[in-house]
Amino acid sequence: MCDHLIGREYQYGSSDCIHLVVDALTAMGMNPPKVKTAWYKMTPRAVLRELDYYCNGVDVPAYDGDITVLAADPLAFGVTWQNGILYINRLTNSVDWKPLGALTIRRSYRMKLR
Repeated sequence: MCDHLIGREYQYGSSDCIHLVVDALTAMGMNPPKVKTAWYKMTPRAVLRELDYYCNGVDVPAYDGDITVLAADPLAFGVTWQNGILYINRLTNSVDWKPLGALTIRRSYRMKLR
């Protein structure tokens, strides 16, 4: 379902962690919001408020499609899939997958039904 995303090259603004999450959720049959250019100008706090608008916070990412805020600077997102997380690997500059527990997660969210 999301295999085609693994290895996709990183490109800020068109193939980054925000697009990764939206593309993965779409591939999983969910209805995520379209990417907004304003998200790129927001402070991290404002981005988290935006996530609260579209999602409910969860303690642990347990289902395919749960969104993760990874312990990275600057802010980075991943999405849960197949008992792991799809994320942008900064060493390879491309989408990678790691098992749950292999990455440090700051927060987790689940999309609200829309």
